[in-house]
Amino acid sequence: LSSVGGTLAATRFVLENEKRMFSCHIAGGTHHAFYDYGEGFCIFNDIAVACNVALKEFRDKIQKIAIIDLDVHQGNGNAVLFANDPRVFTFSMHCKENYFSKKQSSNVDIELDVGTEDDQYISTLKVWLPYIIDVVKPQLVFFQAGVDVHHADRLGKLKLTNEGVRRRNQLIFDYLHRKNIKCVVTMGGGYPRDLNPTSESFTTLVNCHFDVYQSCIEKSLAS
Repeated sequence: LSSVGGTLAATRFVLENEKRMFSCHIAGGTHHAFYDYGEGFCIFNDIAVACNVALKEFRDKIQKIAIIDLDVHQGNGNAVLFANDPRVFTFSMHCKENYFSKKQSSNVDIELDVGTEDDQYISTLKVWLPYIIDVVKPQLVFFQAGVDVHHADRLGKLKLTNEGVRRRNQLIFDYLHRKNIKCVVTMGGGYPRDLNPTSESFTTLVNCHFDVYQSCIEKSLAS
């Protein structure tokens, strides 16, 4: 519940402050939780709760929301929870071999091949980002910023580098900043092969998570 509360607080913060364009929750992104059960380390779906609250409490500002889910796993919970709600557009770009349960249908699902590297990943995202923003036209975006797309991740099967993850984050933040669209960032996945805090895989993924928030803060201060 604290995870849900954190994402909800971040959502209210960015929507209550006209000059703020970005807010971050250093947890959250529990996109595998459904109405009546959870899976994949997710019990309550924080993004879904925050979307519903935003649409109810800020209906004068928010009529359309986009979820940009760039975790290595499909955002299956959000796909189901908003399947019949045209106010929330679900986009999930994930590895096609990283399903651990039944595949669901987002508004748009982009399946990436095992071993996809930086350039292919970024070029694919560049194709779809204008559609999400310029065609769907959301007033609010939830960015599920999982770093399990990194090659050092224990569960993911993509091959992004530190620089690739940074480019992904910057592409999202720059585009939203140019379009003047508010954004809430959630942490998502990232699973070191070695849980020793001094190990290379642990420090690599922690630093990738840090980069998400550092980039967001820098863009926020520039807005």
